[in-house]
Amino acid sequence: MSSPVIHYHVFASEPHHHYFDVTLEITDPDPNGQLLRLPAWIPGSYMIRDFARHIVEFEASCDKTAVTYTRPDKSTWQLEPCQGSIFVKYRVYAFDNSIRAAYLDHTYGFFNASSLCLEVVGQSYLPCLLNLHPPTDPFLSKWRTATGLHKDKVDERGFGCYRASDYAELVDTPVLLGELTQATFEVNNTPHHLVLAGKHYANLQKIIEDLTKICTEQQALFGEAPDFEEYYFLTIVTTDGYGGLEHHNSTALMCARESLETIESKRSPAYLDFLSLCSHEYFHNWNVKRLKPKEFIPYQLTHETYTDQLWFYEGMTSYYDDLMVLRAGIMTQEEYLVALGKLISRALRGAGPARQSLVESSTLAWTTFYQQNENAQNAISSYYSKGAVVALLIDLMIREASNGKESLDDVFRALWESYGKNLKGTTVDDLINALARTDEIRNFLQTALYQPNELPWRHWLEKSGLTIDMAASDPITMQPGPAGAEQIVGLGAVFSEQPDGMQIQRVFEHSAIANAGLSAKDTLVAVDNIKCTAKTLKLLQQRFQPGDRVIVHFFRDEQLFNRELTFAVPIRDNIQLSLTEVHSEVKPETKNAQAITWAPWHNL
Repeated sequence: MSSPVIHYHVFASEPHHHYFDVTLEITDPDPNGQLLRLPAWIPGSYMIRDFARHIVEFEASCDKTAVTYTRPDKSTWQLEPCQGSIFVKYRVYAFDNSIRAAYLDHTYGFFNASSLCLEVVGQSYLPCLLNLHPPTDPFLSKWRTATGLHKDKVDERGFGCYRASDYAELVDTPVLLGELTQATFEVNNTPHHLVLAGKHYANLQKIIEDLTKICTEQQALFGEAPDFEEYYFLTIVTTDGYGGLEHHNSTALMCARESLETIESKRSPAYLDFLSLCSHEYFHNWNVKRLKPKEFIPYQLTHETYTDQLWFYEGMTSYYDDLMVLRAGIMTQEEYLVALGKLISRALRGAGPARQSLVESSTLAWTTFYQQNENAQNAISSYYSKGAVVALLIDLMIREASNGKESLDDVFRALWESYGKNLKGTTVDDLINALARTDEIRNFLQTALYQPNELPWRHWLEKSGLTIDMAASDPITMQPGPAGAEQIVGLGAVFSEQPDGMQIQRVFEHSAIANAGLSAKDTLVAVDNIKCTAKTLKLLQQRFQPGDRVIVHFFRDEQLFNRELTFAVPIRDNIQLSLTEVHSEVKPETKNAQAITWAPWHNL
């Protein structure tokens, strides 16, 4: 008698309606009545998503007789007891164009099994078979599939039967369908695959050349590769998408079309952003997929699982993503300093970082970070970006204390050996004890993690041989980056250009816009009786002086209002970094000259 397995069949049945159809065969159901459920969230994305709400049809049968069921809660189905195998058929609405759920139309299909495959409660330890059926729509005759699941019996297009060792592996292995472009490369004799879905003009050879360098550099940092036989970069190409989600032998990515176009004579910042995204997700192979908080062993996907460690697992990874691109020799020193300036700017801007500690930010990720509103910059701290600044400062502290002989790399290798390879899991005290190579670092961590204090970033960057200049961020998006035209006045809001004016997206506290009584969701239509567009908004910030007053007109709930606005000094939170010139008369034994040798952006 063959060993029991849980068997799923997935059909891309109606892409025009965004429906996947799924059948589930349970050969040995619970005699007291089988319970089925879908996860409420997906690992790596800390928000309750209630995937079960997308199931629009459901039926179960046993020996061709309908099995009745109840819904004890929003995510579960309780089947009545029956004798023999149970067959369940259900339909899933898939129109989430991210990489966290499921999507299906005539351009591509994608799913995480956490959105499609019901868990057979009590049998999650059993092997799972997943049969992917080719679409019957002739328009999709060129579709293929790509997934990190073990191939059991598949055809040349990738359709057929795949195997997972258990339900946990199944939900941690996404599937991509469509007219796919695939390029394979090896990293230390392990196959890696770049798979693209969607219209693109990618320079595949250049991308896999750069990805090879990045992956090789990361494996060298940890001293070994993760325990996978092959790895997939599953990439959905769109007009302006961006995002990634880590899995045990793959990552699901979404990127903008332009980010894959590489011309050596004019490398775009978007391409470097794509490589940094790949670097970030690949680093997660060690830092969160295997080295992880104890609270995540195993994942409990029916409810929130709180941890106070995301500042380490996401923040430290955010520090290393650009750094590994630099070490791989792809990003120049100047490009890295631009990226580092943006990172620090995003981490520290607004009132939020001074109101919420990193430990609280980590713990409350489920609501404050993953459900941000228009006031987020005034209310929350990012465990991603501010956690990355903490990582940077610890790296610099370790390098200085050891005269450049050790770095944050050594901490990661030690944590990997003690808590990652054996899947032991960490507590926040384990992390602090590993990072605190000196009393100075331990004291720094106690305040940096548990208090929303200002970080001593300026002191350490200047000490490590950098010059810091402060500029205003973009007057429309308020995003940091290369300094543009000098702004004389500032408004302190994020705008989006609309046909009827400039809609306010976010307002910084105590800014000119806030003090004039305007709010997010208002549409600014005129300033000083001049029609408001992106162009005129930028120009007016050159025409006035701080303290000048003008009348502004705006719509709120389709009502026209006017207010007096007093221009303010622009917010200079856009950090510009450059190497400090070391003059010949500076003696090598001086502190500043010595700092040049241990900063992570030197002597690569």
